[in-house]
Amino acid sequence: MAKMDIALDLGTSFTSIFVSGYGIVLHEPSVIAYFDDGGKRKTRAVGNEAYYMMGKAPEKTKTVCPIIDGAIKDSEACSDMLGEFITQILPDSYIIKPKIRCIVGVPMGITVADREMYESVLMSAGIDEITMVNSVMLAAVGADMPVSSNFGGIVATIGGGATEIAILSLGGIVTGCGINIGGDMIDSALRDRIMGVYKMNVGRPSVRALKEKICSLIRNDCASAKVSGIDVETKNICTLDVAAERLYGVLYDYYKNIIDAVEGVINSGTPTVAAEIRKTGITVVGGGAKIPGLKQMMSKLLNINVNIPNEAEYATVLGGGKLLSDGELLDDILEHL
Repeated sequence: MAKMDIALDLGTSFTSIFVSGYGIVLHEPSVIAYFDDGGKRKTRAVGNEAYYMMGKAPEKTKTVCPIIDGAIKDSEACSDMLGEFITQILPDSYIIKPKIRCIVGVPMGITVADREMYESVLMSAGIDEITMVNSVMLAAVGADMPVSSNFGGIVATIGGGATEIAILSLGGIVTGCGINIGGDMIDSALRDRIMGVYKMNVGRPSVRALKEKICSLIRNDCASAKVSGIDVETKNICTLDVAAERLYGVLYDYYKNIIDAVEGVINSGTPTVAAEIRKTGITVVGGGAKIPGLKQMMSKLLNINVNIPNEAEYATVLGGGKLLSDGELLDDILEHL
């Protein structure tokens, strides 16, 4: 039977799939759209197509985000979504479905029941063999951190639903934490700020696009962009110029909380670990790491070097991809789970 090895990052905002020998073949929003067929849910769209239905779908079409705060909350929807993604990435050369082996990232502190749920979801989606690794460890591997050395470094992953921070050594996690702050929560806060300042109700896709286009952690940033929405008073369609500086305070407060959490993890370590961090700094990955000004803000507040890789948003799935071809490192990491 044909075989296919994949790495999977099931994120709150995006699902990414890496196929051995091909690299990243899918990176799409973690969204599924259902059609209500007499009380039964029938899949209508997934990924990008489903995401752009949000707020525009007809009455019998419902969009579902099955992953909330970095964890699966709707197992059926997640399985349906992932099954569609798997179908999309299968090469045309396969006459019959191959045996799929998968390395998947999971949150720190995951329970036995949660592991069983992840396994059930992935198997229902058509995956045959499953290896679970902490997402924060995969992210560190994807960022080329020396996770198997005597001091592997400290990493922070800022995802769509949560932020995880961990100090790594000898293939394992020395200490770490997760907080429920991520891109989706920041998007909601930005939407509220736009409503409060500009008296305009803006859809979720528009807020995310605005954040990626102009938002930053640079004080007095003069960038701006036109955004369309609904005037909250007149209920009419309107288009306004939204200024980055008017949104700065929202971003600063959320990222300050993340930096405070990083500082707490650093302070929970030993003096030896603190000295190592002082020398090597911190690596920050995830979609939330891309915002301009984060490196300078974090470096100033923590007084350490900050490294943000070029492909920070893909670090987790790239780490899984590296482990597909490095069985020795994978075994070393699995010993600590």
